[in-house]
Amino acid sequence: MKHHCCALKYDGKADRWMVHMGGYSYGLHCGECFELHIGDNSIPCRLEYSDEWYVIMHDTRFNLRVQNIYRVKI
Repeated sequence: MKHHCCALKYDGKADRWMVHMGGYSYGLHCGECFELHIGDNSIPCRLEYSDEWYVIMHDTRFNLRVQNIYRVKI
């Protein structure tokens, strides 16, 4: 399976994180997995929602900041 690098941005109207890739965008749902780029590393994670959106990576929860844009590999 080929992975594609793309931007992950929050859409407040849809209350959902959107993946933007080559002019195409789609919303992610709870439980979807991807790799989050941190520095030169790609870390596998899973998107979840409770009171706010967060990712779980290596059994650790990290809240996503809705004003940030993240690089991900889908």
